[in-house]
Amino acid sequence: MDGHSVISLMGIVFVAAVLAVGLTAYATITLVRMATGRMHSTSTNPARARTSRTPHVLRATASLAGAGALVVYAWGALSLLAFDDTERGAACVRAEDPADVTTIDRYSATYVPLRFGCHAADGTTYSVGVPEYVNPAALTLTIAAAVLAGAAAVLGRRASARAAERVAA
Repeated sequence: MDGHSVISLMGIVFVAAVLAVGLTAYATITLVRMATGRMHSTSTNPARARTSRTPHVLRATASLAGAGALVVYAWGALSLLAFDDTERGAACVRAEDPADVTTIDRYSATYVPLRFGCHAADGTTYSVGVPEYVNPAALTLTIAAAVLAGAAAVLGRRASARAAERVAA
């Protein structure tokens, strides 16, 4: 593989942007409803109402973390879009400054993690084209979104079970 497909990178940027806007809108609407008191609460007790709102806050925060992961990944894809064939050799030389550019025997591209690699004849791979922070930031935000969404699901089930117990009693 010589590099990333331009069509694939453009698709990634477009889909990530649309999803990030949607997730951000969901989080914003949820948080504004909670701040203005328009979020449905089954309890008249303020402490219980606050507890029942926790899953909503966690879902909104998970959405924002997911949107952040998508934006960071799209930024890396945009970086690769600007990285054309004429810049590969020069970027590989700048990456680790090998003594001879002819030692670069092939290029490789991966989407997860987002990376463009220059392989030297000695087996060394130099990563170029994607800012160094993109993959760790995307991974961290994705894990944070998953943990927050999981916590929201668990707390939501607990709140539903408590509400059902109160109704039954």
